[in-house]
Amino acid sequence: MKLTLSYELDCTPDAFWALYFDPDFAVRMHLEALGSTSAEVVSQEGDLAGGLTRTLRYNQKPNAPGPVRKIFGEEITTTEVSTFDPATSTARFTLTPGTMADKTKIDGSIALSADGAVTTETFALEARVKIFGVGPVVERFIEHQARQAQEKSVAFMRLSL
Repeated sequence: MKLTLSYELDCTPDAFWALYFDPDFAVRMHLEALGSTSAEVVSQEGDLAGGLTRTLRYNQKPNAPGPVRKIFGEEITTTEVSTFDPATSTARFTLTPGTMADKTKIDGSIALSADGAVTTETFALEARVKIFGVGPVVERFIEHQARQAQEKSVAFMRLSL
């Protein structure tokens, strides 16, 4: 499953990344906008000028279909590792669920491009689930969750910029 979404933001790429990689903001966004039951920045190394890597862990209780709940449980723990490259204004990330991590691969990126005062954010996600009989159901659920989360994230960013 591949998903690409684009949004226009009234800010510079530098302002976006400064907010996006602010540890307090990341936790607040997960708790207030994304419905996470817990969120923590486990580590963050580097800086925006030279590049950085952040590990974020959060728990969510999504409204998942029965087969997804049966496999992953009522609450899903996810570890997100993001690497920011200032030369390309792109953050690449990997999402690893706490359950069935060996059968689930989720990667993506957030890339920014600026045209005057408008910055375009391009969000891309690819999910591959290798669980016999339910892989496509889980992939559709991941796509649905990603669309909803991205809409909420962008709205929260816009209020905070």
